[in-house]
Amino acid sequence: MPRLAARLPALSFAFAAFLFLAAPGYAAAGESDPLRIGVLAPLSGPFASGGSAFLQAVTLAVTRANAEGGVLGRTVELVAADTQGRVEIARSEALRLLSRENAFALIGAYLSEETVGAIDAASSARAVLIVPVAATAEITDRVVREYGRYRYVFRVGYSIDQWAGMMAAFLSGRKIRRYAFVGAAIRWNRELAGALAKALAPREILPVYEAFYSPRSPVFEPVVLAAVGKNPDILVLGDPGASSVEFVKKLRETGAPLPILSVGGTLGDARVAATLPLSPPLYVQAAAWKGSSPEATGYAELFAARYGYAPVGYSDTLPYDAASILFAAIRTAGKADSDAVVTALEAGVFPGVAGRYRFDRSHQATWGTPDLSGVVVQWEKDGSRIVFPAR
Repeated sequence: MPRLAARLPALSFAFAAFLFLAAPGYAAAGESDPLRIGVLAPLSGPFASGGSAFLQAVTLAVTRANAEGGVLGRTVELVAADTQGRVEIARSEALRLLSRENAFALIGAYLSEETVGAIDAASSARAVLIVPVAATAEITDRVVREYGRYRYVFRVGYSIDQWAGMMAAFLSGRKIRRYAFVGAAIRWNRELAGALAKALAPREILPVYEAFYSPRSPVFEPVVLAAVGKNPDILVLGDPGASSVEFVKKLRETGAPLPILSVGGTLGDARVAATLPLSPPLYVQAAAWKGSSPEATGYAELFAARYGYAPVGYSDTLPYDAASILFAAIRTAGKADSDAVVTALEAGVFPGVAGRYRFDRSHQATWGTPDLSGVVVQWEKDGSRIVFPAR
C-alpha cells in the first residue's frame, strides 16, 4: 500500500497521509488476499480538483466496505492512477493497473476521451469497468454493438441524452426561450450542446450562441462578450473544471443580468460559490444533494466529516455510488469473477446515494426515472436551495 501515496503527486501531503494510514491493507493485518480495485482519475491538469474528489469518494466507499467486513470477507485495497486528462495515459494506466497491479476491476475515468481510451484495455482483460462520470454515447453504444467484447462496461453516471433531458426540463420550467451554451472544448461538452439543442427544439427554446474554449489555456473575454451580445435568457456553462470559476467572474464583470446554469463540478463547491456574485442566479446541476433524500444527506454529512468540505454532488458522489454498486454486485455474485459480476449487475437493483440504480441493455443506468433523477440547486447568500425538481 505505501506505493499508492507515491503514485499520487497531485494530492496534498495530508490527504496522501490519510490514504496511507486508512488503507485497508493496514487495517486488516494478516489478510494476505485483498480485493484490489483500480481507480482512473485526473489527479493533475485542469480537471485535477474533480479527479481528487473522485478518488476521495471511492476511498470513502472502500473505508465503509472494509468497516463492514470487506467484500466476501476480503479486504478491499485501492490502486490509483493519474490519467492527467489524456487519452493515451488513461489507456496505458488502465493496462498497468490490470496487469502489474492485479486490479480485479476498474472505476473510471473522468473525461469521455479518457474513458474511451480505457474501455478497450478493460474489455481485453475481461475486467469490469464501472464508469461514474464520462457521458459520451460511444461508451454504451459499444456495449450494444459488440456485446461479447464490451459486456464488462457499465455506466453509473448520466448519458448525454439523459443529461440533456434533465437540463431541458429545468430550462422549460424557468420559461427560458433563448440560451447560450459555452464550455471547455472537450468531447462531452460538444456532444451535450448538440443533445441539449435537440431536446429543447420541441419546446421552442433555441440556442443563440455556442462556443468552446481550451481547458488548458482558456481565453474568456471574447467568448463572454459575444455571448452577452446575443442577449440570451440564460447561459449554460459546460465546464466541470476550475476554469469555470474564472469564466463566471468575467461574465459578472460585464454587468449583464444573465443567469448561469452550470453542468456541475467545481461550481458545486460551497467554498467556491462563496467567492462569486450570486445575483443573477447561479444554478448547479448535481446527481444528489444534501436534503434531496435521507441517503444523500447522510452521504453529504459523512463526506464533510471526513474531508472538511461538502461534496459537489457530482464527481464526488457518482464515484462513491459506482464503488458501492461494484461491491454489492460482487457480493451478489458470491465470488470475484468478472462474468458472474456482469450477470449480477445486469439483473440487479442497487441502492445508492443518488437513488436506485438499474442498468438497461446498453449497461446505462436508467436516469430520468422516479428512482434516479438528479437535481438542480441555486446558490444563495446563506447556502443552497434545491429548485428542481419541484419539491
